Amino acid sequence: MSHLSRRTLLSAGATGAALAGSAVPASAATGRGPADLVIVNGKVLTMDQHCRVAEAVAVRAGRIVAVGSAREIKRLSGRRTQVLDAAGGTVLPGINDSHLHLNSLSLNLPPYSYPVDTASIEDLVAVVREAVAATTDPAAWIRGQGWNDNRLPRPPRAADLDAVSGEHPVVLTDFSFHATTANTAAMRLAGITRDTVAPPGGVIEKDADGEPTGVLREGAQNLVRAVVPPFTAQQIAESVRAGTKLLHQRGITSITEPGIDLDTLAVYAAEAAAGRLEVRITALLSAGPSAAGLRSTLGSYARPQGVDERVLRVAGVKVFGDGIPTAAKTAWLHEPYLDGGSGALTVAGASIEEQLAELNEIIAVAITAGMQVGTHATGDATIDAVVAAYLAAMGPRWRREDLRHYVIHGDLAPRETLRTMARHDIGANMNAAIKYLLGNSVESVLGPERTAWQAPYRSALDAGVRVSSASDAPVTMPDWLVGVLGAVTREGMYGGVSGPEQAITRLEALISYTRTPAWQDHAERWKGTLQPGMVADVCVVDGDLLGADVHQLPDMSISATVLDGAVVHGAASSTSGSGSTASAAAVAMSTRHGADCLGAGACCCKVSDRITGRPFRA
Repeated sequence: MSHLSRRTLLSAGATGAALAGSAVPASAATGRGPADLVIVNGKVLTMDQHCRVAEAVAVRAGRIVAVGSAREIKRLSGRRTQVLDAAGGTVLPGINDSHLHLNSLSLNLPPYSYPVDTASIEDLVAVVREAVAATTDPAAWIRGQGWNDNRLPRPPRAADLDAVSGEHPVVLTDFSFHATTANTAAMRLAGITRDTVAPPGGVIEKDADGEPTGVLREGAQNLVRAVVPPFTAQQIAESVRAGTKLLHQRGITSITEPGIDLDTLAVYAAEAAAGRLEVRITALLSAGPSAAGLRSTLGSYARPQGVDERVLRVAGVKVFGDGIPTAAKTAWLHEPYLDGGSGALTVAGASIEEQLAELNEIIAVAITAGMQVGTHATGDATIDAVVAAYLAAMGPRWRREDLRHYVIHGDLAPRETLRTMARHDIGANMNAAIKYLLGNSVESVLGPERTAWQAPYRSALDAGVRVSSASDAPVTMPDWLVGVLGAVTREGMYGGVSGPEQAITRLEALISYTRTPAWQDHAERWKGTLQPGMVADVCVVDGDLLGADVHQLPDMSISATVLDGAVVHGAASSTSGSGSTASAAAVAMSTRHGADCLGAGACCCKVSDRITGRPFRA
């Protein structure tokens, strides 16, 4: 089969003005022989530096060998070439969700955990009542996740749960994983009383009589986590496989798993070594709240052996800097919340000075070990402290080492700090879907100006910061099309527009889910774009991502997902390139509003558009 010549593709058409030029050269094929797979009849967004558009893609041995016109790609087809018909939809690189907790995603469904994102305390209590009725073990823990005190009139309390839980200990995490409600039985097992002192940065909420209400925020959650039975390695492995199928149904082929422990890493490594890990994982080890703890973790860490680093790679360390700037009021701010208080750091230390010193030491330990650092930082004071710590720890190493540290979330990043981040190539990992969830709901906490600024995509990009987008699943489900809608419109799930001046273009949003996360992963030379030589990770959407009304995006289905050249979701024919093809769109599953059961007796359709918290892990 002859190689492609350097020709001109068809015009990008109506979207050409938004792209870099109306005509682009065809990409040359590499290697010999017919393609294993061709994807035809679609609008191919290469997401390369010029954002070129093509018509078809050819794949051989897990690599993209050509991107060009339908006629050119047809020449690479043989009798055994699989043909994937995009049916007029959009073809783009496999989505890279750059902050997603895979080991929690499937464990957020019954019978492991129950969804409690309800509009009332009464409805939440009803879920707990049903969970208790469903178990035959009289001592079983009841786990739940998703309550949202931006939506509820108040957080759920132990008194609410005690009425229906009997002797069952109950723990319910909120949607953000920054707060937990425990019933009296769970607090008794954890030894939590009116005299219990919260750890630094943690909050044990108490009633007017000084008794704990059961609501634990930030580090105080660890008091009850310590007594919750951990999930087994087998349960985690099974959940990873189920969660991976869900990711495939959403076109996701790569993720960053932030803040895992060594036991979870061992499960991933075993799955990868056995060839069962069907998603690319870049992992960040959990730093913990102290430099001493991080040193211990790094001392016990051993690089996984016999595992392809393009399947599983430990890139660095996740540091947990502060809380969140919502009704929880646990993000650390320069200026206080409207009702007083400024939040706090969540690292070890009895004073802010000690905590700042500990934060700097944690980051220095990680960087000295040659680790990339991603730090959860939402409040402006925390973001400033984290960026300063990066600069102090790197010193002159900035010029000779390319560790690509980044700020996770960056909700209230100051404008000048964004400029500093850009100068030193410090990335930002933001969450358009979380902003879509929150909308203007935190105005009573932050005020209108800071609420509008929250998740400052436009300002970050204009400053020159590399911005990746992520779901933080299961905080939000990994529906990146919802994230694109939120980033482009700044609309809220429950109405209103929050900070329209921070909106970005549709193309910029797509880049933040593909090309930029590949940079964050140090992988831009082999993934994140559709170009010859890149891995054949591809997402096919059943609509026109650039041309359709942006509000239609969340209702589009992923008609096919290709990982390493293999179709892992959707359908492809095994006919010749000159024969008839099977339409992937015709057999696509609707993963937006149902039909993708994960097993364990529950369908994720019931929670796919709801916000869920994370279950407890060892």
